[in-house]
Amino acid sequence: MTATLNTKTTDPKPLAGHPRAGSSFRPDIQGLRAFAVVAVLLDHLLGWPSGGFVGVDIFFVISGFLITGLLLREHERTGRISFRTFYERRVKRILPASLLALVATCAASLMLLPGSRSTGALVDGIWSIFFAGNWRFALTGTDYFQEGTLPSPLRHYWSLGVEEQFYMVWPWLMVAVVTAAAWWARRRAAAGRAPSRQPGARHVLGLTMGVIILVSFGWSLVQTGSNPTVAYFSTFTRAWELGLGALLAVAAPLLERLPAGLRPVLAWLGLTGMVASILVVPETGGFPAPWALAPVLSVGLVIAAGSGHPARGLWPLTNRGSRYLGDISFSLYLWHWPVVVLLPSVVAVEGIRYYALALVLALGLSIASYHLVENPLRKATWVRPRGQTGAGRSQLRRAAVVASWWTVATGVVVMLVLAGSLAALAHRGTVQAEAEAQAQAQSGDVPVPAADPLGSGPPPEACFGAAAVATGEACEGILEDTVSPSIDTFAEDADGQFKCWRSNGEPAYPECHLGNPDGELRVALLGDSHAASLLPAVEAVAEERDWALDVYTGYSCHWYTRDEGENCSGPLQDANEAMLTGDPYDAVLVTSSRYDRVRPVPDRIDRYVDAWTPVAERGTQIIVIEDLPASTEESLQCLTRFDFSAADNDCGMDRAEAYSQPDVLPEAASRVPGAEVVDLGEYFCSESFCPSVIGHAVVYRDAAAHMSATYARTLTPMLGERVDEILND
Repeated sequence: MTATLNTKTTDPKPLAGHPRAGSSFRPDIQGLRAFAVVAVLLDHLLGWPSGGFVGVDIFFVISGFLITGLLLREHERTGRISFRTFYERRVKRILPASLLALVATCAASLMLLPGSRSTGALVDGIWSIFFAGNWRFALTGTDYFQEGTLPSPLRHYWSLGVEEQFYMVWPWLMVAVVTAAAWWARRRAAAGRAPSRQPGARHVLGLTMGVIILVSFGWSLVQTGSNPTVAYFSTFTRAWELGLGALLAVAAPLLERLPAGLRPVLAWLGLTGMVASILVVPETGGFPAPWALAPVLSVGLVIAAGSGHPARGLWPLTNRGSRYLGDISFSLYLWHWPVVVLLPSVVAVEGIRYYALALVLALGLSIASYHLVENPLRKATWVRPRGQTGAGRSQLRRAAVVASWWTVATGVVVMLVLAGSLAALAHRGTVQAEAEAQAQAQSGDVPVPAADPLGSGPPPEACFGAAAVATGEACEGILEDTVSPSIDTFAEDADGQFKCWRSNGEPAYPECHLGNPDGELRVALLGDSHAASLLPAVEAVAEERDWALDVYTGYSCHWYTRDEGENCSGPLQDANEAMLTGDPYDAVLVTSSRYDRVRPVPDRIDRYVDAWTPVAERGTQIIVIEDLPASTEESLQCLTRFDFSAADNDCGMDRAEAYSQPDVLPEAASRVPGAEVVDLGEYFCSESFCPSVIGHAVVYRDAAAHMSATYARTLTPMLGERVDEILND
């Protein structure tokens, strides 16, 4: 379809600005693409620079500028915009390379990842095919039970979704705005008003985009404060970044008038701002708004400085190396993330070997994809009809055949991914059923022991999970070379942990009474998700000792005093009143994540003390359970390697890294009279190392240091013994 925007005779200030001589190619923009993709690659691969993720924001501005400029130049030449041609170009530019990378990633995920993760990757692929991946990740990212799960190898497709959703709307809005401007001009002319006083189409487009930018940025500020995950992935909170690029394209005639002496100053100021952004912009706490302003405005300065004139002296962006990286930047963006996510399933993430291999793979796949798929199909002219009579009609028919071919090919890919998803779901169900059947056939959670022909050695239960720490080397050969929960299911091993959970936004804790409701000893468990992950052990202790156990666990419910209206302030206030006005508890077990960054450490400690002291003064024993050491994605990805052995592996992390974030709970306990501390750290780490598997049990189910329910249950004897010592003292 073609939309005619011919305003040459009706609009006294037409959309067409001053025609430009020569090509619209800008080497500095290729360099900007190179800068952006290298920043993203280094951040994802090395974790440095810490703000490298803002490369995506740079891409957004570049894309908004180039696509809008393309549409404007088309109108300058023809007086109209062809939507058919526009979307054909988008298909040729985006679809071949992105589909290739997507299908290859889904296939590799099926081969390399455990059942649940490969299934998730396939579902992500379905969303990404329809350029809706950003909403898929916004939805799953706001699910608290997904926190800390290992990343999807297709997560980076979210940015493609944002761009394509923007371009499903913006060209049509341009047509509507310019058509309305032309109609208004005709109406004013018919009324005898002077045409010279009427705003031109560029003015109206600029004002429209200015409003979009302000509204989108304002909404981004709101969402960043209230729902940062949605703010990160949402098209509505990111539209202002593409919009700024579009505004620069609309304002090109004005930017061309910039003084020559000012251009290098603006360009180098923008480049400096981009470098500063990747070094200092934080991923949380104000991102994307307002922190994304830094890279967005910086790249805007560079683009503005080169508008209408070739960039001079900006050698970091215009040299041949930067220009080539800019050429392959789209392919490199598509391929680097699957390599980073999937390669740890093959080799250990340590030393130069992994990083060199990841870099070689990412670059090799990107270069091949660019030269063999992306560039040839992008430049192909046989898909575009050149006339409308004779041979032109043949070209049209051929274009229709090509369009049909693309439709069929896309449909085939969708069906393949759907079939793979169903197969993976069926496989996952089979694996989980087998795991459950095995668990029922065993004693508790202890795996089937290995044959012991001599009949010597400790019993299997003394070698499983936390018990193996005390038994030590005597456990060698006692258990089979398997882990529990299985590699396919450990990420979902939360059985019993969240049955008393207060979700985000709920006004109160659910009523949850465990153990023996009539038990003489009344005990409460308070805390956040780390307290919830310990619940299987606490409940088992309560049942063994005939406690009456009340549970208060919830989203971000660290047991300290809250200001009115804060998350969990109401539920915590209710819990405090129950402890201070009702029958006193004999003991309160409290634990929380060491990674609470809502407040500074001194303030948190003071608030913990303020909350605990009145309860302790009433005669309740406060028992603080130190928080677990940290876990990482790498320490869990290690479990999926081909050469992984439950009996002999190096999966885990250095103790110093695991305890790098201090736990404030013991310090707070030291300031509350009578409060005691339970430290179970010896069942997670040796003097130098914190393994991911202890006694053939997977310790964590995610990278947010949530214990697997299986490992939590193995802590029951140790936790019970420590609590007994305190209560019986």
